[in-house]
Amino acid sequence: MNITVDASPLGIGFYHRQAQTGVSRVVEKLVAGLHRDPSVRLTLAAPTHLSGTMRYADTTFGAQAPPFVNRPVEQRLARVENGLLSPFVWNSMPSKLIREGFYRMRRQLDMETARFDERQFAEQAIYHSPFYAIPPEIGASKRIKKLLTVHDLIPVRHPEWFPDGERAVRQVLETLPPDAFVTTVSEATKVDFCEYTGFDPARVTPIRLAASPDLFYPATDESRQQAVRQKLGLGDGPYLLSLATLEPRKNIDHLLRCFVNLVEAGELPDELNLVLVGAKGWKLDALLAEIARHDRIRNRLVFTGFVADDDLAPLYTGALAFVYPSLYEGFGLPPLEAMQCGLPVITSNVSSLPEVVGDAALLVPPTDAAALSQALLTVVNSATVRADLSARSLARARLFSWEKFSQEHIALYKTIA
Repeated sequence: MNITVDASPLGIGFYHRQAQTGVSRVVEKLVAGLHRDPSVRLTLAAPTHLSGTMRYADTTFGAQAPPFVNRPVEQRLARVENGLLSPFVWNSMPSKLIREGFYRMRRQLDMETARFDERQFAEQAIYHSPFYAIPPEIGASKRIKKLLTVHDLIPVRHPEWFPDGERAVRQVLETLPPDAFVTTVSEATKVDFCEYTGFDPARVTPIRLAASPDLFYPATDESRQQAVRQKLGLGDGPYLLSLATLEPRKNIDHLLRCFVNLVEAGELPDELNLVLVGAKGWKLDALLAEIARHDRIRNRLVFTGFVADDDLAPLYTGALAFVYPSLYEGFGLPPLEAMQCGLPVITSNVSSLPEVVGDAALLVPPTDAAALSQALLTVVNSATVRADLSARSLARARLFSWEKFSQEHIALYKTIA
């Protein structure tokens, strides 16, 4: 099969490491899985950030790097840029100046966005965009089959949570060719997509994500756990863990209020802390300022900020439980990551989360304070419940893998071709 994947998220992340989001990991796993499979003749495309995407491919695959379908003139310019960049570290000042110069050159030459020629594509080619809009030249082609991955419709369903995201999602959906196929990361997202667009459900296939086994596993080495505790300032006592950008959709303010109320009521052990991992988002300032006035509460909360990949497994494994009261998720990787570490999980009973955790977690309505508080008390006070949930977590996590993710895509390609 001749499969072309839009790999531009990998090129964006090559020079802008802060842009290496969950989508980048998904594209990375998809490209790697297709590259390994002998039934796939893989080519790559980069509607934007071609030089970074080519450099990612060369760095990752070496001489076996998949070829690109971008026009030869675009590839030549990208190779010149990469040749000038090769002596320098990616985040050095010379690197930044060279990239800025080529960016301005592309704007002057009207080459900021790639233009594709369908003659660059093999016969019976399938173009798969794992995130961005399908380019207009490919969308208009009757010869090339099209596939788009939709991760969620949250910005259009709840624009109040994403002030800048609604327009981008609408553009992807409004430019989707009617003859395209779609894959979603969950059944819940498929339902949202079909309801919003009126798209034929028969052309939409859910393919669920996975958690990296290299990053998320039971890290039972106590010395590693202790080193991470010390590094992040967690202390020696037990802790509940939550991981999310501190923004309204993740519902962290709800978790904080429930935890604070239980502490003030004396219902939680004195040594138990709540650890929050993730960048500070928005609309939490007032709550955090209120908490900061109470020494007894403030000392029970630990905000770690960014945590390095190598520290995640010990951090997860060392926790008493993982709490994720999100209001809405297209898939919801953090609970799966926690389960893969063998952690008891408390999460919301809405959107895609129930299909991710199955019966391996305590599910609560995301706005029900009494339900979340009771779930916290149940997990904290019962070693039997924690052991049962831990065993269920590990069993549930084994149902998801990146190999399965790749093979389900290949099966879908076969039905499209």
